[in-house]
Amino acid sequence: MEETGKDIGEINLKTITLNKVFELELQQHEDKVKEICKEAKEELKNEESIKKIDNIWKNTSFEITAYKKGNEFKGWAIRGSDDIKTQIEDNTITLQSVGASKYSRSIKPKVNQWEHDLNLIFDCIVTWMQVQLKWMYLESIFASDDIRMQLPDEAKKFNKTDTQYKNIMTNVHKNPNVLQCCVKQDSGGRKNELIDISMQLEKCQKSLTQYLESKRMMLSRFYFISDEDLLQILGSSDPKAIQPHLLKLFDNCKELTFSQGNKIITAMTSDEGEKYFFENPVKPEGSIEDWMIKIDEEMKKTLHVIAKKAVFSYAKEERIPWVKDQLGMIALVGTQIWWTFAVEDVFRRV
Repeated sequence: MEETGKDIGEINLKTITLNKVFELELQQHEDKVKEICKEAKEELKNEESIKKIDNIWKNTSFEITAYKKGNEFKGWAIRGSDDIKTQIEDNTITLQSVGASKYSRSIKPKVNQWEHDLNLIFDCIVTWMQVQLKWMYLESIFASDDIRMQLPDEAKKFNKTDTQYKNIMTNVHKNPNVLQCCVKQDSGGRKNELIDISMQLEKCQKSLTQYLESKRMMLSRFYFISDEDLLQILGSSDPKAIQPHLLKLFDNCKELTFSQGNKIITAMTSDEGEKYFFENPVKPEGSIEDWMIKIDEEMKKTLHVIAKKAVFSYAKEERIPWVKDQLGMIALVGTQIWWTFAVEDVFRRV
């Protein structure tokens, strides 16, 4: 009526008659009618796009799985998020298209709200995945009683953060809807909660790094192995936990020989099976870096003794029989002596 200038009284679209439509004389305003129809069609299209996004996120949930170490249940974890991120990217493109349309004025607030929510969901998921990786890494470390004993303060801090994170994941397991977990949770408070947990885990990890550095300062050979390997060694009360890492710590030393119920270490064996016995066996007592220092010192002493005996016997025996008899020992001892002094020279220069 506004465009035609005709007053036909109050109009109810559900009960309007054809006669009333004729009274408007719409044929006199064809261009305007086409424009209004096009605008209504485009608005409906945009509204349907928004409704589609509404329905998608009402039914989009995290895939939650049980996180276990062996058969022991440790908590709940999110299994992947790539599909959700892809959905966010697709919906963001749709919202940009709808927002740029000149027919989106009526739904502009809805478009802005969804753009805010999708950005929040994306940021929340990125933070969540980082927190989950840190938590899994530290949980496996602080599960060790030995590590807890050596880092009691950090263990207490981790326990508090661990409980907080597990409570979050328990609630997510009960209601895994992404929108509810990331946005409807205290108006985006979940993201801030995860950021706080991430900071607490960072502090625990920093303390752990400082702890490992202190161990490496005591035994320089620990610089040759990764944090994970060193933690595996330090987190075990079994002296034999050092065996899988010996080739990284000592050149061509594959294993130590334990005797008397693992109460004494008597020899070193190479990767080729060559073996020599210590002049003075070492007891694996105290912290691992303490008795590994003794192993390192005894290795040098024994190699010096073996080399000295070889030089002495070489002068009294024929060369070819002596070389044949000592061939394996020469290869092993030669390598060990070279590596020992090379390592000493490197750390002396450092």
